[in-house]
Amino acid sequence: MVTGKEVRLQRIWKHRRAVIVPFDHGGFSGPQPGIEDLLRLTERVARTHADGILVSGGMIPHIAPAVGTLAIMARLDGGFTKFARGVTDYQQMMSVQDAVAMGADAGIVFTLIGTPVESASIHRLGMNAGDATKAGLPLAAEIIPPSLLNNHFGMQLFPKPAKGVHVNDEIAQTMRIGAEAGADIIKTRYSGDADSFRRAVKSAHARVIVAGGPLSSGSDEAVLELAADCVSAGADGIVFGRNVWQHPRMEKMLAALCAIVHEEETVARARKLLR
Repeated sequence: MVTGKEVRLQRIWKHRRAVIVPFDHGGFSGPQPGIEDLLRLTERVARTHADGILVSGGMIPHIAPAVGTLAIMARLDGGFTKFARGVTDYQQMMSVQDAVAMGADAGIVFTLIGTPVESASIHRLGMNAGDATKAGLPLAAEIIPPSLLNNHFGMQLFPKPAKGVHVNDEIAQTMRIGAEAGADIIKTRYSGDADSFRRAVKSAHARVIVAGGPLSSGSDEAVLELAADCVSAGADGIVFGRNVWQHPRMEKMLAALCAIVHEEETVARARKLLR
C-alpha cells in the first residue's frame, strides 16, 4: 500500500474499529436540526472518543479550528439533493488534490449501483481511486444496496427492488464492485443478518464501515444493538450521524457507541453510559 494511505488510515483507525460521525447531510438537504452550527458540533465531537468525522469538502475550512485529533473524511462529490425530480449521478465537487491540501485523511464518493447512472458512477469512482492512489489518500465508496436506496434518501425516485433479489446478496455484490473499482473503504448498510454480512465483509477486499441509516424510532437500545451487530459481523467501523447529533445527550451516546465499537462492550453495559 502507498505510504501516504497507510499513515492516513492509521489516523482513522486509532482502534481496531473506527467510530466516524458524518455530518455531510447539508449537501443533500440543507441544515437539518443538529447540524446548523458545524463548528460547535465539531468541538463537541472532538471532546469524545470518536475517531473521525465525515464532512462535505466545502465545510472543512469552517470546522478546521475545532478538529483536534479527529480524522477527516471529505466528501468529494455532490449535486444530488432532496429537490431532485429524477435520478442523476453525483458530480465531482472537489479534487483529490484539493482534499489533501485541506488536510483530509480520506475522501469519499457516492456510487449509485442499480440505477440508470450506474456506469458513469462506477467510472467516476475508478477515476477518483486512481487520483487518490497517486496522492496517497485513502478513498471510500459509499454504496447503498439498490433495494435500500429509496429508504436511505427518503424518496421514491429509484427503481423498485428486483423480485427475488435479497438485500444480503446485494450488499455482498455491491461492496465487491466498489473494491474492484479501487475503493479502499466501503460505506454500506447492515443487512440485518450477521452470518451473511460477515461473509460479505470477508469477500469485499476493502475496509467496511456501516451507515446508521434513517433516524431511529427513538430507541437508544436499537441504535446500540445495531452497533453491536456490526461489530459481531466483522465490520471495521460505524458511520452514525443523525442518531448521534440529533440525540439529546450526544456525548453520552457517543461514549456508549465507542464502548461497543472500540472495546466490544455489551449493549447492556454501554446502555448505562447514557444515564
